[in-house]
Amino acid sequence: MKKSEALKILGLSDGATDDEVKRAHRKLVIAHHPDKFPLGSKEHTDAEELTKRINEARDVLLNRSWTPEFDPRRDARPYANPYAHPTYSGTGAGRPAGQSGNTPPDPFAGWPFGQGRTTTYVWTSWDGVHTAGEGGRSAGVGANPFEGFDPFAPFYAAQPQRTPAEVLAESERNLKAEVTRVAAKAAVLVLLAVLGSAPTGLFLYVMASVILGLWKRVGSCLIGLLVPLAVVGIPFVFLIAPRQGGVTVALAVAFFIALAFDVSNLRTSIATWRAAKQAAGKATK
Repeated sequence: MKKSEALKILGLSDGATDDEVKRAHRKLVIAHHPDKFPLGSKEHTDAEELTKRINEARDVLLNRSWTPEFDPRRDARPYANPYAHPTYSGTGAGRPAGQSGNTPPDPFAGWPFGQGRTTTYVWTSWDGVHTAGEGGRSAGVGANPFEGFDPFAPFYAAQPQRTPAEVLAESERNLKAEVTRVAAKAAVLVLLAVLGSAPTGLFLYVMASVILGLWKRVGSCLIGLLVPLAVVGIPFVFLIAPRQGGVTVALAVAFFIALAFDVSNLRTSIATWRAAKQAAGKATK
């Protein structure tokens, strides 16, 4: 009998205590006792059958001996386990003790849902620990064969907790690096403008911004993307390239976009540095 069926017979819900089971059983037995009906009557027979089920439900719940809610080995449908079928007529050596002569040896004997097992068996995790019966724990049959092996562990391994001082130092380095990059591009632009080649300075500013932006986001993978980037980027380069020493509309638009990105990156770096400085100051108090 399944646990849900036993609870339904006794009118209880999951989690009922042993005392509640005993009280519900006593109440139902008194209400449906066969002696209340004439011997040999249909009511007497029905009451006997119901009393048997009430007693079975009590025993199942008190002994924790219910069958699994779903057990493919007890499923009589054609595609279910044929070794559990009582009408199977195969023969063979190695038949477990107690099996009838027309039942084949069961290759699944001893498995979690083996025939005749009355405990629920749930693989609760990948740590090799299982649940057997009512809250029992076992690491026996069916233990995780991959225990201790996790190919993805490096990708989500917990990073060591950094102190506020370390966060502040990193934010200062990032801010200095960002200021240095923008200052270097601006210096080249001013130098070329003084030398009479402002369009070239704008072009180099845009290209440096694109390359540095890609490097910040993909890192060394940028080397492997040179070919596809070249295929996509060559038309862009020709589009913004100065024409006869003059500034094209496309070059001017690209420069203002690059300048806006630089300003945004600087503001973000400054805000991050200020927040880290405040956190470090609170930590030292």
